[in-house]
Amino acid sequence: MPSPDALTDIRSAVNSAERQFQVIDGGRHGGGGGGGVPPETERDDAPCPVQPLGHLDGKFYFLDAVGQVRALAARALGSREELMSLFFDEGSWLRGRFPLKKMIETNGPDGQPEKVEKIVDFRKNAASAWLMSICREQGLFGDHLMIRRPGVWPEKGGMPVVHCGDAVLIGDRYSDAGTRTGNQIWAAAPPTPRPGAPAESGIGRELQARIKEFWNFRKVGGEIAVMGLIGCAYYGAAIPWRPAGFLSGPAGCGKSSLLSAMRALFPLAFFTNDTSKAGLEQSLDGRAMPSFIDEAGDREDQRGARALLDLVLAASGGEGTKGSRGGQDGKARKIEVAGAIIMASICPPDMQAQHKDRFTIVELGRAEKGADYRAEHTDLVKWGREHGAALWGRAIANWESYHRSLASFREALQAKGCAPREMDQLGALMAGWWIMTHDGVPDDRGAEEGVGALIAFMRDEDDTVSQDASMQMVNHLMSQIVQVQRSTERKTIAALVRRYLDKDSDPSAEGVLNRNVAAEVLGQYGIRVIREAELKDKRGREIPRMADGIGVWFSPSCDPLSRLFDGTSYAGQRWQHELRRLESARQRSAPMRIGEMTARGCVWVSGEELGFGEVEYA
Repeated sequence: MPSPDALTDIRSAVNSAERQFQVIDGGRHGGGGGGGVPPETERDDAPCPVQPLGHLDGKFYFLDAVGQVRALAARALGSREELMSLFFDEGSWLRGRFPLKKMIETNGPDGQPEKVEKIVDFRKNAASAWLMSICREQGLFGDHLMIRRPGVWPEKGGMPVVHCGDAVLIGDRYSDAGTRTGNQIWAAAPPTPRPGAPAESGIGRELQARIKEFWNFRKVGGEIAVMGLIGCAYYGAAIPWRPAGFLSGPAGCGKSSLLSAMRALFPLAFFTNDTSKAGLEQSLDGRAMPSFIDEAGDREDQRGARALLDLVLAASGGEGTKGSRGGQDGKARKIEVAGAIIMASICPPDMQAQHKDRFTIVELGRAEKGADYRAEHTDLVKWGREHGAALWGRAIANWESYHRSLASFREALQAKGCAPREMDQLGALMAGWWIMTHDGVPDDRGAEEGVGALIAFMRDEDDTVSQDASMQMVNHLMSQIVQVQRSTERKTIAALVRRYLDKDSDPSAEGVLNRNVAAEVLGQYGIRVIREAELKDKRGREIPRMADGIGVWFSPSCDPLSRLFDGTSYAGQRWQHELRRLESARQRSAPMRIGEMTARGCVWVSGEELGFGEVEYA
């Protein structure tokens, strides 16, 4: 049990502690991090080099003297060695605040032996208790504290903060690693490269000219798209929409060389040519930097390639990928991945609509006959390493210009009928290109120039809708071939619907696929087609419909219909979810007849949205 004197010391330290640990703005040594004032101070009041972050489940969290995040159990806090490793000053601060004194025999000025009280060490129990108490003041340690590692992150008001490992660029000045701004903690890490003095716009235009000359782009404006990817990637996680890129083309087109040239422009980046989703997560966890992945789709296991696409989908927007992974010790491990990702392969993996919204596919063709730019490609890699820091500095310095340029390009794209998601993607690319190659903000003429440069990459609303997951589900369903009753004849679902809607067909003609047969086969698959002019059925009952015009009813509970999606990404109940997402989809609660069965919860979809126009079948 501690002595009464020790308890008095601890109580005094706690009661006199100053609350200087809440938010440290402007660096660890710029007036923050003082902490409480322990008793028996033997020297000037130096600020505590250790910052408390809180406690959780018996562990106490700190930023140590060099800014690293440390978690120590109570037993470890009672260890002299652990305390020394936390403060990194050979015990100097601890001896000054928690001195352990002893009477030492020595010779006095007159040469006679005498006893003098000297500090021989620090009182580890008192220091440990004080550290626990200030962690308690900070509250529970949790996800509200964001531990930032090297990369470019957003700060208050969206401004980018460049974390360079041992230093953090906030605004226009560097602070020591370990700085805390609000709920973001810029934890110390090994030193990384820093942005250089901003390059002139002429350097960016030179880069664009070299890319255009040394590679053969299959779409006009390919070099503009590449410059846009480069400009946006310099911002790491600081911009909310981070365009991803995919370099594709046949063997020998130079896509790997282009990826290498792009990679050389980034002093801080990650590269791999053989990775999995889990490997990429572990490599990038907590780091906001661009990633370059070669041979991303050239693998037999396309599931792995698609998993990478899903990771990009989350990492390229908002706060990035935030997830949990189980560990061998049974404890969950947090995963955070954010930043632009650029891939290259001969053939991209299968992409769904959501992937195409995030990826800009830049297709390369083989160089013209007799052209050999391998030496130029190598020189451009060297050139990129020389100018990459300056181009990074240019992007950071033009932060305000980027956002104002983005607004101008989005407005110009909207005037061209561009889909909203395409406005995000192409607008970001144009803004990234502009700040790399121009000064100031584009006027109306400049915005038109940017839109015209990437017009070949723009998808309109119809293109976007056709790639939607719900429409892809409809296309799959309508292309399924089914057997017509007991005959050997086989027809697609779409062909059966068209036969039923055909105004010139005889409903009961023999020897051909008549309307009645088409309706019977469709009914076996839980599908009922309603013609535009149908008001009453054969028995005089009112035709069920949810809107005027042509419509198609689907029974979600029909097993034969569900089996048409087996082995696809719409298997199980996924197809029902996508069916209900269609714009004209309406669900009926009352039972109704479909074929020979009575079904509940049937879903109505307009024929026009399914591709069966009213004019054609009027």
